[in-house]
Amino acid sequence: MASSDQHHRRESLRGAIRRDFEEETNIRFRPVRWFFGALAVVLVIGLVFWIVGWLIQPLRTASGVRERVGDPDNVLYQYEHFHDLCAGVRADDAKIAAKRDEITAYDKRHPNGDKSDQFQAAPKRDRLDTELTGLQQHRADLVETYNADSAKANRSLFKDRSLPERLGDDTPTCN
Repeated sequence: MASSDQHHRRESLRGAIRRDFEEETNIRFRPVRWFFGALAVVLVIGLVFWIVGWLIQPLRTASGVRERVGDPDNVLYQYEHFHDLCAGVRADDAKIAAKRDEITAYDKRHPNGDKSDQFQAAPKRDRLDTELTGLQQHRADLVETYNADSAKANRSLFKDRSLPERLGDDTPTCN
C-alpha cells in the first residue's frame, strides 16, 4: 500500500506541475509533441543548409580550382614542366642524329655485316636499330605529352610564350 501511496503522490505532483504550467502560460503541456516538433525543426534546418550547400557548390568549386591553379608552386612547376619537355625533345633529337651517324659509320665499316657478330644473340646492326627505335619512341612520348599539356587550360596558362604552341617532327627552339 505504501508503494501505491508514493505512486499516487508522484502522479499528483506531476499533475500539479502540469496544471501550474498550463495556468501560468496558457499552453498545454505536451512534452512528446514538443520533442517531435523540435525534431522536425532540426530536420528542416538541416535540409535548408543542405540545399544551400548544394546550390553554392559551383561557386565553391570554382574558387577551389582558382586557388589550386594559381598556387605559386603550381605555376612554377607548370612553367618548368614545358621547358623540361621541350629540352628533352631537343636532347632526343641530338641522340637520334648521333645514333644515325653511328649506324652510317657501322654500315661503312661493315657493308656485309661484322663477322664477329656470329656468336652474339643479335647482330650489332640490329642492336643499333633497336636503340634508334627506342630513342624515337621516347621522343614521340615527350612530344605527345607536351602537345597534350599545351591543350589543357590549367597548364598552358603558364607555358612560356617563347615556347612553341605544339611540337612536331622538327627540332624545337626552347629559348
